[in-house]
Amino acid sequence: MIDARDLVKRYGALRALDGLTLSVERGELVGLVGPNGAGKSTLIKILATLVHPDAGAAAIDGFDVVGASGRVRALVGYMPDVPGLYQDMRVRELLEFFADAFRLRGARRRAAVEGALARAGLADRADTFVEALSLGLKQRLFIAKTLLHAPRLLLLDEPATGLDPLARIELRRLLRALNGEGITMLISSHILADLEDICSRVTFIAAGRLAGESAAATPRSLTCEIELLGDSARALTLLRERADVRMVESAGARVAVEVTGGPEAAAALLRDLVAAGCAVVRFDPRGGLEERYRRAFGGAAMSPRP
Repeated sequence: MIDARDLVKRYGALRALDGLTLSVERGELVGLVGPNGAGKSTLIKILATLVHPDAGAAAIDGFDVVGASGRVRALVGYMPDVPGLYQDMRVRELLEFFADAFRLRGARRRAAVEGALARAGLADRADTFVEALSLGLKQRLFIAKTLLHAPRLLLLDEPATGLDPLARIELRRLLRALNGEGITMLISSHILADLEDICSRVTFIAAGRLAGESAAATPRSLTCEIELLGDSARALTLLRERADVRMVESAGARVAVEVTGGPEAAAALLRDLVAAGCAVVRFDPRGGLEERYRRAFGGAAMSPRP
């Protein structure tokens, strides 16, 4: 679906992209992760035909993003990191406005608007002014607007920025549902837990290039920090007997182990500890995207915006 080869983009002396190559297969939900200035937003803007590369080439479903930009725009839904909505419009009015911009007419236009209202859960707020919506509802409205022309690919740049936890949960549910309908997605985000929850693959990017190979979002081994109440002897015996557990550290009531098998194995270990009568007061599995991010970028601090 996405085929980007040797992309270069300069802003003066700065190389935002420096020979980046990326492929995304049809139906994938891919996360794009990297520190500020890594080139994430520039890549997404090139794929959305908003910025032209200085060198290299990119195609969406076989159509070149420069030479066939009109065909590409019909295939792509783009959500910028700071989405803008006309606050003085009513919800339905805004969707109708953008349906006209997408050149939808007649029955197709009506169906697109009604479908967008239903998908965003805003049918009962169709006559509400946009400015009266919460940030989470505005985000859902923007995604619904982005889907009016039935794109095959969504390019989302920091879609969860500023959302409260419940709104993020709802956003993840919506994105999983859309991907289940066959829509391919490339999502840039600093919120690693969200990407880990929904992505089939995560790609690291730094200094305008991919930083190592893409990897599955869900790791196959985790480091679990365990804190016990009272005597830890029973727990230590159980841990040492398990083939999928390697002791890392033991200091009194605190134990750290490496668990092979990913989150499922960690959950099974916790169940076994509790079933064995161990008083577990803290069980903290680590080693997912956060740990891989630290290994890739040397503990670089993350900001809420790219």
